[in-house]
Amino acid sequence: MSTDPPGLKKTESKEERQKVPAEEFDLLEALHVTEEEKAQLPQDLILDPQKEFTPQEREFFSQNLIQMSVPKKIRLALLGNQEARNVLIRDPNKVVPLAVLRNPRLSEDEVIMYAQLRSLPEDVFTAMAKHKTWIKNYQVKLALVSNPKAPLSLALKLLDHLHDRDLQNISRSKNVSYVLARSAARLLFTRRG
Repeated sequence: MSTDPPGLKKTESKEERQKVPAEEFDLLEALHVTEEEKAQLPQDLILDPQKEFTPQEREFFSQNLIQMSVPKKIRLALLGNQEARNVLIRDPNKVVPLAVLRNPRLSEDEVIMYAQLRSLPEDVFTAMAKHKTWIKNYQVKLALVSNPKAPLSLALKLLDHLHDRDLQNISRSKNVSYVLARSAARLLFTRRG
């Protein structure tokens, strides 16, 4: 299999490259995985494992996932087990991590872990914040505000929901934007009167 991303060739123009994500977003919206398509995916990455994967097995699965086409990755992201989700959430094509967030087996603990990742596209953080159940979890809010890669507008909206101790930590943090740190300090000052 080719290691080039599907649909992207070195001879394509900038306009053609920009069309691909829209097509992939449409695929994500319209995709319903059939039983036949499910059977074509690696069953080790769909069924929950009976044992812990070894580092060699994880490396083998990661290499196989990298070479999959984007539609196949999206299908696996929607159905895959935790091992598959943990690899696919880091996929450079932002449609694939968005598909991982639609996996019905995704746990809140995984969402908290993903909200702390600094390698995800902004759209993924925004999708996490829009999920009604996840955003009720304090740890998800804290992870999104504390993550320097999360959109600033999102982090600012969530600041008001944080405890004073966490606001103080954010106001002193060198890992978040200056604007967010100052806003946290201002909010803390206002609360304390």
